[in-house]
Amino acid sequence: MTVQSGRPHREAHAHGSRFIPWVMSIGMHLGLVVIGMLITWTVIIAQDEAAPERIKADFQSLQYQPVIDDDVEVLEATVNAPTPMATVPEPPAPDPIVDGSTLDLEDLLGTPEIPHGLLGTAPESTFVIEFAGARATNAHRIVYVVDNSGSLLTWHQIVLNELFKSLEQLDEQQQFAIIFFQQDRAVQVPPRNRMQKASDAARRRAIDWINEGDNVVPGYGSNPVVALEVAFDLHPEVIFLLSDSITGSGAYEVDQSQLLAALEELNPIRDEETGQRDVLLRCVQFLGEDEDPLGTMKRIAQRHGGEGGYKLFDRKAMGLED
Repeated sequence: MTVQSGRPHREAHAHGSRFIPWVMSIGMHLGLVVIGMLITWTVIIAQDEAAPERIKADFQSLQYQPVIDDDVEVLEATVNAPTPMATVPEPPAPDPIVDGSTLDLEDLLGTPEIPHGLLGTAPESTFVIEFAGARATNAHRIVYVVDNSGSLLTWHQIVLNELFKSLEQLDEQQQFAIIFFQQDRAVQVPPRNRMQKASDAARRRAIDWINEGDNVVPGYGSNPVVALEVAFDLHPEVIFLLSDSITGSGAYEVDQSQLLAALEELNPIRDEETGQRDVLLRCVQFLGEDEDPLGTMKRIAQRHGGEGGYKLFDRKAMGLED
């Protein structure tokens, strides 16, 4: 009886001993899980607290602002601050010209030529030029063609005085050239083969050159054709032509018909209805003693001089007779 009652008790105790390790193992695993969860939760909270502010971008205004309001004014001031512009130094001002009158480029280099056919196209002006009684108005390009033959030896200085008075009337807006004809050659007052601006200095140089030495000495006969060819090559608006007997005489006599034909080639009619030509020839008939028997200067003026194209400059006009 005693042996039978003790066996169930030992069996029950043996079964209870087998469950204890399982319970302890489960408890330990649950503890580890709880500890792991606590560590993970702690890390997440720490990361949330240390996370930087998130930025939202406005691509319309290209300005960036934090979601929270801290330091908003500071950020806006930094983003919207104007970009400083680079300072560009101004170039130094050119040195002023002390005396512009000391250098006249037009006197040195000349002036552009005006093609034929432009008479009357210059700007309106009140220029009135006279030479030994002949007159031209509103002319900007003037050439003087003056007889320097032996027949004018007695009256040489009177002719030059009339020329100088005419030069003094010119304005700086005008241009001029002077050509003397003698024998069959043209004597050009420098600068040769071009016009020059009628500045005070240029006019003074021309007068001084004419008065200097033997640059202009009357003699021999006269043939104006070469001088007229040079004059037309300068494309003037007006030519003042002065002579006593332009066809000359003796060995240097020029046939009137040949002279008039040469002028037709040099200065043809441009307008058949009006008879207008490129250049006006204002003819001055200088008469110291005798009349011009052929009347060549009058015929030139009739064809090329226009109204008032002929002027008689005689002893009375010179103040030698009442």
